[in-house]
Amino acid sequence: MFSDRIRLSNPGLYIRPMATPTDKEKLLIQVLRKIPIFNGLAPTQVRKVLGLCHHKTYKPGERVCESGTRPDEMYVLLSGELAIITPEGLKVATILPVTTVGEMGVITGQPRVASVEVTKSSALFTIRKARFDAILREDNDMQAKVFRAIIDVLSGKLSNDNVRLRDHQMERARDQGRIAILQRRIKEHEGRAGIALDIAAQKTGMDREELSLHVEEQVKDLIPRILIVDDEAEFRMLVRDALPGFDVVEAGHGKEALDVIREVKLDLVITDINMPEMDGVQLLENLRSQFPDLKVLAVSGYLDADEVRRQSFDGFIEKPLALEPFQRLVEQTLGILDT
Repeated sequence: MFSDRIRLSNPGLYIRPMATPTDKEKLLIQVLRKIPIFNGLAPTQVRKVLGLCHHKTYKPGERVCESGTRPDEMYVLLSGELAIITPEGLKVATILPVTTVGEMGVITGQPRVASVEVTKSSALFTIRKARFDAILREDNDMQAKVFRAIIDVLSGKLSNDNVRLRDHQMERARDQGRIAILQRRIKEHEGRAGIALDIAAQKTGMDREELSLHVEEQVKDLIPRILIVDDEAEFRMLVRDALPGFDVVEAGHGKEALDVIREVKLDLVITDINMPEMDGVQLLENLRSQFPDLKVLAVSGYLDADEVRRQSFDGFIEKPLALEPFQRLVEQTLGILDT
């Protein structure tokens, strides 16, 4: 049974269930009714949900929940911004207010498939699964409305997924066509290169294999080489996978990066800020003095773009990584893509 008092987001504010709602309560009830799984509820039923809500604030970089954990709570984002992060550390979606997070896990009981991280200072309501289940058991009408709303939400998602699947299949077919064209062109260029090597070998008297090795070395230098500097091996692997068209080398901290740079010709350095041995700012200072023309991008989950601009980095990548903006920034920095 419920307590005779319901605690709201203001720690000093209590109401009795039968009391007339205050203006603040009325506003919060209106906010909750805009959320799909609650919008079919009567005001008194929404007030029951409001009585379950516990207010909490989060700072950027904090995790609201982790992938693989039990869905013991769902959340209502009131203000700020959240990001959905895959177990690999890739940012796949941004969540803006007002909406729920983790509600499907609370209903189904299945473990969370992604983490939720705060990207801007946020205010949330948390609703415990056990208490939410209890009020649904006690109010059959409310339970039916919530489940009906969830079915509508899932139906909408299924419809959207079908559209995305169709678009994906069409794009895949187009990509396969492009790949086939490129494979024919590659075969044609390989044939021309073989003929050119034969002619060059005949005219110079050099061994064909020696000429071939020399050409391969020259071609290898045409592929942009990028150094990723980060003390997290998982993030370095993520960057490598995100840049399949480049030659990516790795370093775990600034000192190791300087050793790599002295041995390998590079076109771009992507460095984390917070690292042991030598951090990203110290690495930048060394690079600007020793290799002033080398482009350097900063990566951080703790600093914002304005803080990074105060340094002389050539660009900034925010953690968690958003794939397309990251790829676009790398290509722009290298001059492959027009700004």
